[in-house]
Amino acid sequence: MTRFFLLCTLIITFQTVQSQTFIRSELPTQVSTPWEVSFGPDNFLWLTESGGNVIRVNPENGDKVVVYTAPDYFSGSPLENSLLCPNASIGSGTLGLALHPDFMEAGSSFIYFVYSYNSGTDLAPATKFRIKRLTWDVNTNSIVSDTNVVNMISNGYDHFGGRLIAVKQNNIPYLFLSIGDHGKSEDSAPDCYSPQSTNPNNFTQDVTTQNGKIHRFNEDGSIPTDNPITGNSFYTRGHRNPQGLMYNPNLNVIYDIEHGDRTDDEINILHKGMNYGWKNVRGYHDDNSYIGEATSVANYSPHPLIQDDSLVEPLFSWCNSPSTTDSWSDWCTVAPSGGRYYGSNTIPQWNNSLLVVTLKDGLSTDKEVYQFKLLANGQLATSTALNPNPKKFFGNDQDLNGRLRDIAVSNDGKSIYLINNGGTTSDKIIVYQYEETTSTGHPNLELFPNPVSDILSIKGLDHYYDLKKVQMYNLLGVTVNFELDADYKIDVSHLSSGIHFIYLIFEHQTYTFKFIKI
Repeated sequence: MTRFFLLCTLIITFQTVQSQTFIRSELPTQVSTPWEVSFGPDNFLWLTESGGNVIRVNPENGDKVVVYTAPDYFSGSPLENSLLCPNASIGSGTLGLALHPDFMEAGSSFIYFVYSYNSGTDLAPATKFRIKRLTWDVNTNSIVSDTNVVNMISNGYDHFGGRLIAVKQNNIPYLFLSIGDHGKSEDSAPDCYSPQSTNPNNFTQDVTTQNGKIHRFNEDGSIPTDNPITGNSFYTRGHRNPQGLMYNPNLNVIYDIEHGDRTDDEINILHKGMNYGWKNVRGYHDDNSYIGEATSVANYSPHPLIQDDSLVEPLFSWCNSPSTTDSWSDWCTVAPSGGRYYGSNTIPQWNNSLLVVTLKDGLSTDKEVYQFKLLANGQLATSTALNPNPKKFFGNDQDLNGRLRDIAVSNDGKSIYLINNGGTTSDKIIVYQYEETTSTGHPNLELFPNPVSDILSIKGLDHYYDLKKVQMYNLLGVTVNFELDADYKIDVSHLSSGIHFIYLIFEHQTYTFKFIKI
């Protein structure tokens, strides 16, 4: 006899014939402030974590190896903190990581990662970020050399960006780096800059500054000759805090994910040289979510050195209603962070989708995964009441999962890996494994009585010893919490009237049972 307390959640969505089940687990790996996770072509997980570490984790058993620690990692100095904002510390940390697109090929086994270092002295510290390239020996599974490829990446007191991807365009490998606007919000921290015109977030449009931009480099850190402005690393501008970059290989399209300020978190399709509006234009151009936005759009003046320069609307914008409160938890922004393009047929409903994780547990937001279904042209599929776009997953597990910083997908498309930093008692690597189910019952198992008003029994279950999980959900696919007692009975008196489903997940098969609550 077994009593099941449903502490872990399975999320179910319906299809005509098949349904989706994700089984949650955690790797036993101990990680410290992980920021990036990638599933490599070598079938290992690659992560960055605090202190300038690059780690490699076996997804089968969670074994962890620290493959490199930056010897010059620097966590900033109190001497750099703001006198106007005593709590405003200079930016530091270990941020994005990218594997070369031809990682498994000889001569291209490069790992790139971003971390903070001291470009000054002990008495006059100047914390900056850099991109370091590590050369990996696929035969000995070790780092054999390291090179600084981009130095003196700008810094500030907030909004650091820091995401890094390596992709090929026209068969040429490039590095893309996101850098935030570095400025404290004048709404949340109005006294941090005097005058306010010195706030770095005023310079995201300025092509002579690094902040508030997505940058493109060659694989050796040099600047591509076909960047928007000769000799300038910027690729796009007008970004607030771009914490995610996603690559769609089918269309050679890069998407960025960025935080808004109280409103207008965004997903953008990046077009070379274009302007994404921050801070005068936020989110959709016609929603008037920011005072003066319509005037800025109408009076936009293209940059004379940028070919076809124009403002570009986001692919998607969360939360375009102006905030009426100073409480962070009240804002409808979701704080989106990392993301991945999902291009596998393993989860048919997810093929050709963007998966985006969020950091915020607020009054109207959860720490969860958003799935954005795309059309063949890379735009969003239409959202309807019966088939919403985006869909949300794993929000019921947010107390277990914490603040979701990044997401990775196994090469077979079956396992989803999430990392958190903060929001729980420890940082962790979370796994959601997809299980396809087609069975709709078992001849030796029965729900009784059905319909039911109070106590539902699962008859015949005591003869089976390979039961792994039991899950209940309603007709809309929303998970229902319950307890299965030692006699395999469930109190359903608290449920709303209507159709519900029970999933019995065994070692090698999952069975679905329908019952009616009256």
